[in-house]
Amino acid sequence: MPVVYVADQGASICKRGERLYVFKGTQLLRWFHTKDISQLIIVGNIAMTAQALTFLLKHRIDTVFLSYYGKFKGRLVGEFGKNVSLRIRQYKFLEQEEERQKLAALYVAGKIANMQSHLRKRIKRNKDPLISTALLQNQAICDKVASAGLNLDSLRGFEGISAKNYFSAFPALITDPAFPFTGRNRRPPKDEVNALLSLGYTFLMNQIMTATYICGLDPFFGALHDIAYGRQSLVLDLMEEFRPLVDNLVISLINRREIRLEHFDHNLLPDEECNPDDLDPDTRLLPVSLKPQAMKILLTAFARLVNSAFTLEKPSGDWSLKDIFLLQARKLAAHFELRDLYSPFHWL
Repeated sequence: MPVVYVADQGASICKRGERLYVFKGTQLLRWFHTKDISQLIIVGNIAMTAQALTFLLKHRIDTVFLSYYGKFKGRLVGEFGKNVSLRIRQYKFLEQEEERQKLAALYVAGKIANMQSHLRKRIKRNKDPLISTALLQNQAICDKVASAGLNLDSLRGFEGISAKNYFSAFPALITDPAFPFTGRNRRPPKDEVNALLSLGYTFLMNQIMTATYICGLDPFFGALHDIAYGRQSLVLDLMEEFRPLVDNLVISLINRREIRLEHFDHNLLPDEECNPDDLDPDTRLLPVSLKPQAMKILLTAFARLVNSAFTLEKPSGDWSLKDIFLLQARKLAAHFELRDLYSPFHWL
């Protein structure tokens, strides 16, 4: 069943019979039945009746609320995962420094392998030396990460260097000259490409978060990302190997001219959807944000990605990406319970 996004600002969701309806004023925008969706994502200023909320809880439809600028607000949770023994095993496992290091190395190796896959797919049609240089540099890092015994600081350092090498190839990957890319920036993103990447990563994070909740894992205790108040370290760990899929999506939207420069606003005054880290610290304005049409384009493309099929080696076969998120979380649970070793997702 698909993931459904509602991002029509000022719209309202109400229940009628066994269906949910999305209205904007008196205009019906869409409707859907519970059997047709697995998750509902509410983005921005969307109202919802009490009957609709109760309906979603009754049918156990995971419902997530994001700000218009991509920040997680909260989710409807009927009850928390009951597998207490799994979380205890997770804590005991991750308290062992050596085990954390081994698991973190798998995350980093998986991320670098998928960054390499993305660049290799691109270099087939684009022989720019920036791409070949990044591939060569990160292959050397792959070999170092594969060697046993790297501590967490070293792994984080290699992950950071590999990401820098990878993003250095982006000016060659983006063919639309209206979207120059000078490097990754965030909190807040200062240009259009980074705004798209940050929002795409937020959508990805929400999907991974859902998978961890379903499996009963504690999303706040991870291996690669350090523990910090409010940081969902385990979710961030699992996200790493999937980030190149979001990168590929964003670059494709730009290169196909589906997203254009007129789809963005710049230096807007903050509104009620803003968080402090959405604003430029000097001007206290929103440096760059997507207009509603661009938000719909990105959401539609991301939903299509999540529902697309990818080929896996283990378990073998074609799986939708949203199912792969759950498979990876279950692999991690099995790893904590010492039933099987975790293996990263590989983008074939």
